[in-house]
Amino acid sequence: MRVPLSWLRDFAPIAGDEVALAHALDDLGLVVEEIVRVGEGLNDVVVARVAQIAAIAGADRIRRVVVEAGSGPVEVVCGAWNFAEGDLVPLAPVGTVLPGGFEIAQRKMRGVTSNGMLCSARELGLGEDHEGILVLA
Repeated sequence: MRVPLSWLRDFAPIAGDEVALAHALDDLGLVVEEIVRVGEGLNDVVVARVAQIAAIAGADRIRRVVVEAGSGPVEVVCGAWNFAEGDLVPLAPVGTVLPGGFEIAQRKMRGVTSNGMLCSARELGLGEDHEGILVLA
């Protein structure tokens, strides 16, 4: 069972870091199998608004997507189809290292340069859903 540290702190005065707490719980016979730090490694991921979606000539599984992330338009190539213009989505710009060590690089696909990646919940380490992009709003 997963228990957020914030829940434990609501019921008990817990001081110190989570590693010391895990050792203390283990000493009491309450096995801690792992410590998961939600959101770790997402410092470079930004929220972007989908400005434009267009077909790519000769490609039926990917599309050219232009997003606005605050510093001008960013063009990416995306294979997900579960979002629309105006949606807010997570964007990992070039150079971002996602949880699991996956580094985002600039790539050219079907003549279109992708300058980042729109991310699913699984790619961000926030859940198991990987059927499409995590639509935030």
